Amino acid sequence: MSHENPITREAFSRMSKDAGISRITDAPYWKTLQHHEKGHMLACKLLARQILDDYNVTKGNCIDVGSGIGWLGLELAVLTDMTVHLVDVIPERLRRASENATEMKIKARVHIERADAERMPFQDNCADLIVCRGSVFFWKKPAEGFKEVYRILKPGRVAFMGGAIGRYMPKREREDLIASIKEEVRKLGPEREREWWAKRSPQWFKKWLIAAGIKQFKLIPDPPGMWVEIIKA
Repeated sequence: MSHENPITREAFSRMSKDAGISRITDAPYWKTLQHHEKGHMLACKLLARQILDDYNVTKGNCIDVGSGIGWLGLELAVLTDMTVHLVDVIPERLRRASENATEMKIKARVHIERADAERMPFQDNCADLIVCRGSVFFWKKPAEGFKEVYRILKPGRVAFMGGAIGRYMPKREREDLIASIKEEVRKLGPEREREWWAKRSPQWFKKWLIAAGIKQFKLIPDPPGMWVEIIKA
């Protein structure tokens, strides 16, 4: 896993222009999707490239857990030959995800699934890649969600889950985002601020992964967030 960013300044500028963003902090992707959709889309484009560079999964079944309107899973579908399943509990988000898949001309390889992370409609050992960006922090029963992810993951395959910026975000924009995120989290008030940071700590992930019976995993710090890599034995 290389820590060198292959996304050049020129490439990032083109991606930002295509997304209609002049400055990434003008469309902060950690905020409401309804008002900051372009920022989410750009962040997911970068994250999808990072995931594929790290794990080189290009065929089979990809499951995006808590997909929202689909940007991460859809970008993975664009860049690979995978069949992508977008899983969420909110019908309006799934409707938008389906529309986005149609607009991107990848609808034939995208399946919409309304389900909780704790109870997904898939067979055991069916997924070649599982991704989750952000929704893990909102699961009602995190241990059950992680257990379900492990159930449907194929042996030897990877789940990449959590929530953060991703290392392909250019340094200057990354620093701006971190500062802006910290400021927004402070506005939540002391109690919710503590909860926000606690859920992005190694201790939070370890607690629920161990409760799920998952013994082998790798935590990947990505300030201000955290990822977990699970490769099924």
